[in-house]
Amino acid sequence: MLTMRPGLARSLLLPAVLALSSGTVAAEELGTVNVELSGLAQASGNVYIAVYDSDDDWLGEDVVMQRKVVIAEALDGELVRAALQLPPGEYALSIYYDENNNGKLDSNFIGIPKEPVAISNNARPSFGPPKYEDAVFTLGAEPLVQSITMEDI
Repeated sequence: MLTMRPGLARSLLLPAVLALSSGTVAAEELGTVNVELSGLAQASGNVYIAVYDSDDDWLGEDVVMQRKVVIAEALDGELVRAALQLPPGEYALSIYYDENNNGKLDSNFIGIPKEPVAISNNARPSFGPPKYEDAVFTLGAEPLVQSITMEDI
């Protein structure tokens, strides 16, 4: 008969319980941003959503999350829908429609996008890209909807 010391059983059980419970807690702490995109001319291709959490990183390479959304799979009537799971906090979204499926935002020689783009809160450019402060929103525990219109600039 195999017996286990009580201390050993407890030491093996505790990490397992902590691992299981930490996953549950983490999932409960996430909020949902439901992105609803309109204004897409075609029902094919991909949309890329970049999530930022600071003014310093805004529209740069350092993103909290980047999501590729296949339009054909996310199309609901005239809207493209995507759900983003994030911890509560302040965020801003930058979105582009990759019309030619090359995996990047094409721009002209001075950096103006040649493909449709959008920003959370439908923030608009004014003598340059939209400001983080105009695009930022607060995500809490309750789901949040960002209804955003894609535009050619």
